[in-house]
Amino acid sequence: MRSTIIGLPGPNWTELWELFHDAMLKGSNEFMVKCTGFKAIFIFTCFLLVLSTCNNQPKSNSSKNGKDNFAKAIPVQTHIVQTGTVVEKVQATGTVFPWHDVLILSETTGRVSEILVEVGDQVHNGDTLVVIDDELKQLALQQAKARWIEARAAYEKAQKDFKRNKKLFENQNISEYVFENARLQKESAYAAYLTAQAALKTAEKQLRDTRITAPVDGLIASRQVDLGTNVAPGTPILRLVNLSKVKIKLGVPEKDVVKIKKGLPAIVTSEVLPDTFRGKIYAVGPQADLSSRAFPVEVLLDNPEFVLKGGMVVKVEILTRELKDQPLLPKSALLERSGQLLVFVVKDNIAHERKPKLGLESGEFITVLEGIQAGERVVVLGQENLVDGARVVVEN
Repeated sequence: MRSTIIGLPGPNWTELWELFHDAMLKGSNEFMVKCTGFKAIFIFTCFLLVLSTCNNQPKSNSSKNGKDNFAKAIPVQTHIVQTGTVVEKVQATGTVFPWHDVLILSETTGRVSEILVEVGDQVHNGDTLVVIDDELKQLALQQAKARWIEARAAYEKAQKDFKRNKKLFENQNISEYVFENARLQKESAYAAYLTAQAALKTAEKQLRDTRITAPVDGLIASRQVDLGTNVAPGTPILRLVNLSKVKIKLGVPEKDVVKIKKGLPAIVTSEVLPDTFRGKIYAVGPQADLSSRAFPVEVLLDNPEFVLKGGMVVKVEILTRELKDQPLLPKSALLERSGQLLVFVVKDNIAHERKPKLGLESGEFITVLEGIQAGERVVVLGQENLVDGARVVVEN
């Protein structure tokens, strides 16, 4: 829509553009002569706007400081690679088991008349733990002893008769039948004597069985009877454990079990105990558990203070290999970029990118097999801002 100022005729826009074009080609003086009134004012205003636009163009960047054309040094912190000893370890979680775990059973019948120990008591091999009423066993022993004495006397008499009849037979004073009968009586008496002797030993054992004793040194872990309990052969009486030594049973995957051999040292720790325990591999199972696919491994260690208890869960580190004089790279020097691990080595304040071949881990360090030598300075802080060849300033 064209606009019109009141009292003035509306401008002819085509004519104005031709006049403006002529002014640009022939000069502004001739242009101003041809333009009168509104036309002159409008064209002059447009001309001023063009000049103003030209004057407002941004200035050249040539005034910038020349130092900006050079990259600034990036601050970093570094570490000098040292050599050291690295131990390869297999780590696993295991359960503590007593060296001996014995469930003591009754071997006779009767009623419990005495209990001489409580749970937690330390006992020694041969100590009496529980007594079963032995009155009937005493009577049985007396009867067995009487039969044995009787059988022994009969056997001794039969022996004497046989010796006498043997001489008589040799002198042909008795018949062969009488002599043979004397020999058979001696053998029969001897058999009766052996039977009575066995019965006596059985009665003696049954009497001994009324006093239940400790088969090994250890601690009373549990008690299954009380005073007055009637027991029979096979009845559980006590459970005894020997914790002076303990076994730790582990499940080790196949990738690790191939590194483990009997006799290798092992370090045992517990989350609830401040102490560290040292033991050795006691057994390596040849067959994996088909459900877990783990191989059974046992660690044996001394536990003289009974600090480790049966059933505790512990962590075990098995020391499988030791490497000496290895370059040790701090893990903080590693930078992952595009799926690769990089390290920046600083030389003459220039960062050089390396892709090292890494080996065993040891705490906060990892061994370097190729790519970095001992004595080189590696970036451990600030490497995420670096590229190969970047200038750096070491701040530590």
